[in-house]
Amino acid sequence: MLVAKINPPAKRLIQVTPFQTQEFIGEYMVARCSRLIVGAMSNTPNDDIEFEVRFGNIKYDKNLDGTNGQALFDKVYRTKVNFTNSELANWGTDDSYVYTKIAEKLGFSIIETTLMDVPFNI
Repeated sequence: MLVAKINPPAKRLIQVTPFQTQEFIGEYMVARCSRLIVGAMSNTPNDDIEFEVRFGNIKYDKNLDGTNGQALFDKVYRTKVNFTNSELANWGTDDSYVYTKIAEKLGFSIIETTLMDVPFNI
């Protein structure tokens, strides 16, 4: 899966008590296409391409010998982002193009992208 380090990091505030909040910060983003209709005509109800976008951090399981095991994506926040076919007309085989478009739409920058074996878990 393509993992992007983002700037600024995503922040989420949770109200713990009436007088206390807790801030969660996600420095990475992952995305998957959750709705794409192949061959959809422009400007029709089927034109939307929907991505589920998750913000969080990379953590690792620990192996019995103390070394890092499987990489895990620790989700802080998730959202959905929609595009039309024309907005993604130049999307070919390079998925970082979609990540750049997501960043533009949500107002942040991508510092770097890396391919990692990270499950897109709930």
